[in-house]
Amino acid sequence: MLFLKKFEPYLFLLPAIIILFLFLFFPLLWNIYISLHDVSILTIIKDWEFVGFENFNNIFEDPNFFNSLKVTLVFVFGTVLLQFGIGLLIALLLNQQIRASGLFRTLFIIPWTVSTVITGFSFKFLFDDNFGIINYGIEKFGLDSIQWFSDTALAIWIIIIANTWYGTPFTILFLTAGLLSINPTLYEAAIIDGATKFRRFAYITLPLLKPFILTNLILVTVWTINFFDLQLIMTNGGPLSSTTTMSLYMYKQAFEFGFFSEGAAVGILLIIMNIAVAFVYLKVFAGRNK
Repeated sequence: MLFLKKFEPYLFLLPAIIILFLFLFFPLLWNIYISLHDVSILTIIKDWEFVGFENFNNIFEDPNFFNSLKVTLVFVFGTVLLQFGIGLLIALLLNQQIRASGLFRTLFIIPWTVSTVITGFSFKFLFDDNFGIINYGIEKFGLDSIQWFSDTALAIWIIIIANTWYGTPFTILFLTAGLLSINPTLYEAAIIDGATKFRRFAYITLPLLKPFILTNLILVTVWTINFFDLQLIMTNGGPLSSTTTMSLYMYKQAFEFGFFSEGAAVGILLIIMNIAVAFVYLKVFAGRNK
């Protein structure tokens, strides 16, 4: 009985540990194992040969991988910049004492509740080169329609817009929670001291909002790096691989071309990228706090 009481806290944690192992650690270890072996649609029923880092070498010799890396950087930078900028602006506006602010918060959250599949098909319908509503409106004004998905420079930005619409509500919700956690008496004292709105924002709001901003940026960036649903639905990586991000490249290598080990290797690189991004954010914010 004494033995059980001693280990009782760990027994309560056991279900969570089992879930973490089954859905996080085991898939990670299995992914590493596959990335170091020759596993493809042709060898899946054979003994898997250990090849070391050969799969990583194959990836680094593929120009399509470096193209996907470039597309990923554009996609992540554009999405995070727009999601955070628009999300912060709307959160600040909704934090003001305005009528029906609760209703507006609810309305702004709706896009986040819509599935990515519906979002992808909706924006594909809006921007379709031939039958899209946007082009229909443009032609009504006597202008030439725009080939949104056929233009290699435009296609990625349409996906960024779609992802911004889909993901910004999370930033609004997260930063609104941060704003509501700030004690209103701080603003009252600043107003008495004659601080302008800009100074109140710069010296009260931003410093106290930093933990929320840091967490939000890490989550949004990591989710965007790993995101491939919209690209797959809207363009399937085209035209000419101009919207093939690393996550979509990984998916295609594994499930379209059957190169499971190379797909797993790209997955390892994505994990390293996610860790590096989180580390950079932590260092940048820690440096500013000094």
